[in-house]
Amino acid sequence: MTCPNCSKQFQNGSTCPHCNVDVVLHAGMVQISDALYNKGLARARVSDLSGAMECLGKSISINKNNTKARNLFGLVQYEYGYIGEALKNWVISSNLQRENNPAMGYIEHFQKNARALERLDDAIRIYNQALKDISQKSDDMAIIKLKQTIDINPKFVDALNLLTFCYLIQKDKAKAAATAERVLALDVNNTVALNYYNEVSPSSRMARGGRKRTVQPPPAEEPPINPYKKVILHERRNVNFHIEGILALVIGVVCTLGVMYILVFPALDRSSVAQLEDMHLRVSQTEQAYDELLEERALTISELEAQIFDLESNVEEWAAGFDQLERTFSILNAFELLRDNRLREAVDALGGVDADGLAPDIMERANEVRAVAYPQLAQQYYSEGWTAYFANDFEKARVDFERAYRYGQHLGEQPLRGDILYFLGWTYSQLDMIQESIHYFERFLEEFPNHSHNFINQARNRLNAIS
Repeated sequence: MTCPNCSKQFQNGSTCPHCNVDVVLHAGMVQISDALYNKGLARARVSDLSGAMECLGKSISINKNNTKARNLFGLVQYEYGYIGEALKNWVISSNLQRENNPAMGYIEHFQKNARALERLDDAIRIYNQALKDISQKSDDMAIIKLKQTIDINPKFVDALNLLTFCYLIQKDKAKAAATAERVLALDVNNTVALNYYNEVSPSSRMARGGRKRTVQPPPAEEPPINPYKKVILHERRNVNFHIEGILALVIGVVCTLGVMYILVFPALDRSSVAQLEDMHLRVSQTEQAYDELLEERALTISELEAQIFDLESNVEEWAAGFDQLERTFSILNAFELLRDNRLREAVDALGGVDADGLAPDIMERANEVRAVAYPQLAQQYYSEGWTAYFANDFEKARVDFERAYRYGQHLGEQPLRGDILYFLGWTYSQLDMIQESIHYFERFLEEFPNHSHNFINQARNRLNAIS
C-alpha cells in the first residue's frame, strides 16, 4: 500500500510506519475535503461567493494540501476584494505543488502588472480611511472615499456594503437599495446586503439564493372629472359682472401676497442660507480630503525617493564588492597557475590587477606572483631572443626581447635588464628602425653607465654611427 501522506510503501496495517498516519482516516479526510471543494465550486458558479468561501475554507482546513481548493479559494477572495488573502493562498499552493499549478500563473500575472496591484492596495487603504471617517461620524467624507475605492475596484464587496450603510445613515433609501443590489449581483447570498435591502425595501421578500418582490396592483381608474362647466345659451344671457366681486378678488390677492411676504419669503431665505452653509461645509470637507490626499501623495513620493537613494547606494556598494571579488579571484587564479609552474598563464591571469584595498594575504600573493614569475619569464624570453638574434632571425628576436623587456621592468637595475636594453638597440638597428634603436641605446647608456665596458663601448659607437 502507498501512503497518501508521505508516498512511501508499506505491507500491512492501516497505519503508515514511516509517518504514523492512519491511511483510512486520511483518505476519508481527503474525500471530505474534495466534496467541500466541489460544493464550493458549484456555489461559485452561481455567484454565491459567501457560500463558496465558507465551503472552500472548510475544505483546506481539513486538507491543507488540497491545492485545487486553495486556488479556487484565492480566486473567490480576489473576486470578493480580498487581494492579500488571495495572494497568500496562491503562494502556499505554489509551494505545495510546483508543476502544473495555475497558482504560478496568477502570481506571475500580478508580478507583471505591479501597477494594478498597487491600485488595488490603494483601494484598500482608502477603504480603511473611510472606516475611520465613519467612526468619527463624518459620513460625507466616507462616501467620497468609498466611491473612490469602488472606482478602483468595482468588485470590492465590503466597500459596497459600507457605502450602503452610509446611505442608510443619510436616509437615502434609493441609493442604498441600488448599492445593495450591486452587492447581490456579485454575491447573491451576502448576508449584510440582504439585511440592508430588507431594511430599505420592507415589502420585498428576500430569499437565500434569489430575490422576489410582491407587486402591488395599480389602483382602479376613476372617472375623469371635466374641469369645464357646460354653459347653456339661455344661462349665458343672465351672467353679469359685479364690482363687489372684483374688489373682493383684488383684496384677496393683496392679502395673500402680504402673508407670503411675512411668512413664506423669510422661511425660504432661511432655507437658502442653510443650504448654502451646507454646501460650504461640503466644499470645505472635500478640500480637506483633497489636501490629505496631496499630503499622502507627497509623503509617498518622498518615501519612494528615499528608497531609490538607498537602492543606488546599495548598487554602488555591490559594484565595489563585486570589483574586489573579481580582483581577488584573478590574483588567486594567477597564484594557482604559478604553483603549477605555468608562468606565462599566471602572468596573463594577473595582468594589471590592482591589489590595493584587498586583504593583506591576497596582496602578498599578488606580489609573490610578480616577484617569482616576472624574473623567470624575462630570463626565458631573453634567452630565446638571444638565440634568434645570433641566428639572424631579427624579427623573432625583436618580439622576444620586447617581451623580456616588459617582464624585466620589475627587475630594477639588475644586469639582465641592461642586457635586454642593449640587444633591443642592436635588434632595431639590424631592422633599420633607427629611432627605436637610438631610444634603447640611450636608455641603456643612461640607466646602466657601470655595465661591462665592452657593451658600453659598442653601444656608444653604434649610437654615434646611426645618429
